[in-house]
Amino acid sequence: MFNLTHEEKKVVLFLVSIALIGTGINFCLKVKSPIKKFILADINIAKINLNTASLQDLLESRALSKRLAKEIIEYRLAHGGFSDIEELKEIKGIGEYKYEKLKELFFVK
Repeated sequence: MFNLTHEEKKVVLFLVSIALIGTGINFCLKVKSPIKKFILADINIAKINLNTASLQDLLESRALSKRLAKEIIEYRLAHGGFSDIEELKEIKGIGEYKYEKLKELFFVK
């Protein structure tokens, strides 16, 4: 029916394999299986609100040390919350480099 060369058969087999693996992963993510936690362990799906995040929430982002997470909460309490994400720069230990990484993970509302 299909006259494919050996190389073409390899390519078709590869593409079918990738499609099946992708379908399997997609299925596992939809049925809330234990593999979901494994696959999404290091992926931040949503940003964290700095004005409502608990210490645990900040630590789970894996972007902050315990000391910096506590500093953020202390700053929030002392200043009545964050009005802008750039206020992170006012916290000791958060410079421009660290801020650039954190602004992708957090937001202020």
